[in-house]
Amino acid sequence: MATTIQILKTVKPPLLWEPKPKDFTDAFLESKAADPNGPNIKELTSGPKSVLHESLCILGRCLPPTEPAGRETGLVVGYVQSGKTMSFETVIALARDNGYGLVIVLAGTKNTLRSQSEDRLKKDLGLVNGSDHWHHFSNPTKKLRSQIEGRIDDWRKKHSRKSLLVTVLKHGGHLDKLTEVLGSVNLTDVPTLIVDDESDQASLNTNASRIRTNRVPATAMSTTYERILGLRDVLPHHSYLQYTATPQANLLLAQTDLLNPSFSELVTPGDGYTGGHAFFKRTTDLTVDIPPGDVPTAQTPLKSPPKSLLSALRYFLLVAAQHALTRDRNSLKPKDRNRSMMVHPAAATASHKVYKGWVERAYRSLKKMIGDEHTTKPAAVAAIFQSEYVSLAKTYTDIKPLGDLIEAMVEDVFTDLDHAEVNSTPEANEVDWTATRYWILIGGANLDRGYTVEGLCITYMPRALGGSPAADTLQQRARFFGYKKSYLGLCRVFLQAGVRQAFTEYIEHEDFIREALEKHRGKPLRDWRRDFILTQMLRPTRLNVIGLGTRRVLVDEWMVPSVLHRDAAAVAVNHKLLDDVENHWSAGFTRVNAATIPQLAPAKGRSPNDLIEAVPLKTVLDDFLLKVEVKDPGDAEEHGAMLVALGSLLAKDPSLKVDVYLMNNLKAGYRSRVGTGTLAASHPWAPINQYFSASANSVNDKSFFTPDRLSLQLRRFDLGHHLNRADLADIRNVAWYALRVPKRFGKDLLVEARG
Repeated sequence: MATTIQILKTVKPPLLWEPKPKDFTDAFLESKAADPNGPNIKELTSGPKSVLHESLCILGRCLPPTEPAGRETGLVVGYVQSGKTMSFETVIALARDNGYGLVIVLAGTKNTLRSQSEDRLKKDLGLVNGSDHWHHFSNPTKKLRSQIEGRIDDWRKKHSRKSLLVTVLKHGGHLDKLTEVLGSVNLTDVPTLIVDDESDQASLNTNASRIRTNRVPATAMSTTYERILGLRDVLPHHSYLQYTATPQANLLLAQTDLLNPSFSELVTPGDGYTGGHAFFKRTTDLTVDIPPGDVPTAQTPLKSPPKSLLSALRYFLLVAAQHALTRDRNSLKPKDRNRSMMVHPAAATASHKVYKGWVERAYRSLKKMIGDEHTTKPAAVAAIFQSEYVSLAKTYTDIKPLGDLIEAMVEDVFTDLDHAEVNSTPEANEVDWTATRYWILIGGANLDRGYTVEGLCITYMPRALGGSPAADTLQQRARFFGYKKSYLGLCRVFLQAGVRQAFTEYIEHEDFIREALEKHRGKPLRDWRRDFILTQMLRPTRLNVIGLGTRRVLVDEWMVPSVLHRDAAAVAVNHKLLDDVENHWSAGFTRVNAATIPQLAPAKGRSPNDLIEAVPLKTVLDDFLLKVEVKDPGDAEEHGAMLVALGSLLAKDPSLKVDVYLMNNLKAGYRSRVGTGTLAASHPWAPINQYFSASANSVNDKSFFTPDRLSLQLRRFDLGHHLNRADLADIRNVAWYALRVPKRFGKDLLVEARG
């Protein structure tokens, strides 16, 4: 441990504080090392990429428990099925050892995921048979208020007493109830850790696109997002850790999001991890294409199970038989006790029943035939499995003889195999991995994100990409990734060809994002975005790393935010920012009165507007557009898409220039806010009525741009809710901007944004 502490002192950038592993962390890691399916104690604790060291770094970037109040937000990125849970459990253990009194785990958006996460936490943190370290509360309501308050008071008097662990479903109603309870309890001097598992799901504001199309009011936040913000507001001292394997939305969509991380860290998988490279890069022998004719559609339904599904079932029975012949039968806690098959059709649950019926009938038929004929007609039975056996023997040379495998099917597999439908319907089954050794699971979205399928070796996924597949959503389907190096050659993944190609391409994207995060490990996410936009990270071929639905940034039109006044702190930051760029750009570039441009000259005298000519696009991005605070979700999405688009243009032509127009020479004009269907004009978050003046002159605000060059207007507004009553303004000196992209750039501006 001393070596680990010494390494912490060399971490760059420096940690906010240096946590120390004490009794509970030591006991936790020793218990994990005793798990026959897990790594040993040296692997867990030695070296800069060990779970312990990375967890110390993560907690060390959180708010120090000695500080009286404050908040921190961090993003922690791992691979799918790579050990993120182990990471945050270690962080939780360290938090307990280092003076955190309350830990809250946002444990999934579905009850199946919450139960799975909660059960594992209880087992791993020693809560199953009572605990000397934790009081556990699951989805607490106000009925538990006095009990929680008492436990908090006990901990506050003596920190060696039990800390509180709260697990809660990531759902608006449950989060609301938790906030109500904690908001009525004195949490002063109670350092709190929030762990958001699968943080890119539900936690981010999913209403941005609906705000943009006026389907919901400008103040609308998705319920879970709003409830998480509310929960954070009742915690005086807390750190919020966003754990995810697919950080695209966290990194790029939430450019100015209220949950914006101030640092990122990585979870390094162990040596036994097999992810995208193992399945899609190093070999093609582990994937099998599902022919188009094997995928039922509304136009071409199938009346019988497709041949590829039957082949996948035969693969699974062979692999299960191999496991039955080679598994440890002597240990009370055998290593690697399960083998499973996953059938992952469309998200619609109706298709699950169809596939479940096909699997059940095919399995019953095979089981009866093999049971009846394996001794009387062994050659005929062997012929059924011959093709799959030859394929497995090619990728796993230690496979047992086919005859032995068939015998093991009859003796062991058929008596210890079950199937389950895993979805949100009443007919869905709970999977008890200890009750049955071999499982066939059929499901959709419930088998996507966060769900761990024990011993998964055969995956059958006829599910199509869809119209515009999000890379983060695609990657979350990869339940077949995980710690299976010892039996990788026995794994098979059945996919449509287009899905296989999408996975193959995604590996490059994932590598790219992790490489960028590694470079900026521990640094503010704003720095990550700055480099992403301003360097060759954003080559045209990289645009789809954002992995979200496609749309175009408008050209030959002005892009104008509508609610830059949403946040008082942001208004102050932007006011100073505008002063800074005016001074800096006026000194460094040519500033002229707009009257010197013939088409912009007024009838007589000077123009009220000045022009700073030919400011490099890189400078405009670096000095202003990457720094301006945009707190409205709809504006933030537009702003993020604009940044990505401009970064793409800069990558293609680093010499691009921007003409910057200082409207009214940055003296504040007046704009009124306008009411919407659900938001009164008097509300401080109501959008402005219009950005451009309604002047009837031939030259008005909209005219101030350069036809063949990027144009940026900068200005200030006083805002109120009375038309033409500047004297009644209630928000003053709000910085504003508008950007215009010339038509000639239109073909280059296909970008990704969440749809």
